Amino acid sequence: MNLIKQISLLNSLKLVFIIMITTSVMIFGQGNLQDSNNVKVNEMTDKLVKKLLLTDVQKSSVKSILEEYFQGVQNLSVQSSSVKEVRLKAEKKILNLLDSKQKMKFEIIKEDWWALAVN
Repeated sequence: MNLIKQISLLNSLKLVFIIMITTSVMIFGQGNLQDSNNVKVNEMTDKLVKKLLLTDVQKSSVKSILEEYFQGVQNLSVQSSSVKEVRLKAEKKILNLLDSKQKMKFEIIKEDWWALAVN
C-alpha cells in the first residue's frame, strides 16, 4: 500500500515538473516572438521612413499599425481572421496616412516591404 502511494506521488511530481518546463518554454518563446516582432516593426518602419520620407507623426502611426498587425497575426488562432485580412486592414490604415506621392511609392515597394514581416 505504501509503495502505491509513493508511485502515485512520484507520478504527480513528474506531471508537475513537465507542466513547469512546458510553461517556461512557452513563456520564453512568447518573449522571443515579441522581441522578434519589435525588431520587425522597427525595421519595417525605418524602411518606410527612408523610402517614403514619412513625417514623425506618420512614422509613429505606422509603428502603431504594425504593432497592431503583429498582435493580430499572433492572435489568429483565437480569431477567425486570416493573415491576409489582417494585412489588408493594416495596409488600408497605412494608405490613409500617406499623401498621393507617398501612396504611389508605397504601391511600388509594398510587396518587398511586407516580405520583411515574414522574415
